[in-house]
Amino acid sequence: MDFKVDMRKLSVQVLERKSHIVNEEMTKQALIIPFLQKLGYDVFNPLEVKPEYVSDFGIKKGEKVDYAIFKNGVPIIFVEAKSVNEKLDKHNSQLYRYFNATPDVKIAMITNGVNYHFYTDLNQDNIMDNEPFFSFSMESLTNTDIETIETFSKDHFDADRLVKFAEELVYMSNLNTTLKDLFRNPTDEFLRFLIKDFSSSRITSNVLDRFRPIVKKAINHTLLEIISEGLSTKETISEAAVSIAEPVANPTKNILEEDTEEASSAKKGIITTEDELKCFEIVKDILDQSKLNINDLKYKDTINYFSIFNKVTTKWFLRVNLNASEAHILTRLPVDHVVKLCPETFKVETAPKGYGESRIIIQSISDLKELSNLIITCYKEVHDF
Repeated sequence: MDFKVDMRKLSVQVLERKSHIVNEEMTKQALIIPFLQKLGYDVFNPLEVKPEYVSDFGIKKGEKVDYAIFKNGVPIIFVEAKSVNEKLDKHNSQLYRYFNATPDVKIAMITNGVNYHFYTDLNQDNIMDNEPFFSFSMESLTNTDIETIETFSKDHFDADRLVKFAEELVYMSNLNTTLKDLFRNPTDEFLRFLIKDFSSSRITSNVLDRFRPIVKKAINHTLLEIISEGLSTKETISEAAVSIAEPVANPTKNILEEDTEEASSAKKGIITTEDELKCFEIVKDILDQSKLNINDLKYKDTINYFSIFNKVTTKWFLRVNLNASEAHILTRLPVDHVVKLCPETFKVETAPKGYGESRIIIQSISDLKELSNLIITCYKEVHDF
């Protein structure tokens, strides 16, 4: 299966499982081990993944890292696991000792199953850096995150190239911050550079003040034009001559980046199922029978859900996920409102962050017919009918 699809599904599972986990062991079993499996590592093979790996440092003996991932008999990645509710930063010193004790290891990772921080030794050989070169959260996973994560997978792992990649990520992150600051608040020096070739006037403070809003608008229009022409994140990196094993990724969440799951018409790895199309037809029938206008009713399939909307995707009123461990629909209505609209047999809960306001568990697509009042209300309230 496509790696991006796998990671999106895991992201949904993490959101579903998170609230039910109470300690570190449950975090490992329910969140971290599935992540390592998605990377292609055999967590049940001690030749490949060794739990409680001894990594002594100096006078400290018996130090154990939670997982050591091996390749060709040599440890390549250390994984330090923490409980899902723990903050990661306060445990850096522990991971630091493990990393420094094993020169063969060039990548160290600390995670609570939701947030992941990756470290290497850019500043000094065999001494772990204080700051991670890459971080991501399962709660806000982007395409560029997934592409970067894949470089740590069994099939793509190359320690030397990853270290070079890490260095490029740090440079790119710093440049990204500088560019964002310049674009949002252009400095006088930057303004002078931009207008010097077409301003015949002496560039005084008054001239700079007059041009500042014009330059901001020009920057915004230029970025929008670049996006509309289809300049992808991968193309941006290619032009910058970033060399890394495929797939190449831009790990920084820069000003050009948007999650293109909704924006792109190329639905790589997405298959609209017959059941999803049946859901769309059921919703149409329910609205049509209530004499509501369904002429502009459309759907958009993504990896995380099947969205039903009127005219434009931002006007969605129902999202269907039939691939989760518990099939469900998502709405923009608050939970207390939804509870009143649903029959008592339906379980209603808060939706995962960023997916909607409420989630209703369903057993089959025919359940939608029993939720007609909810569907009609969602349509009317979201669209101010």
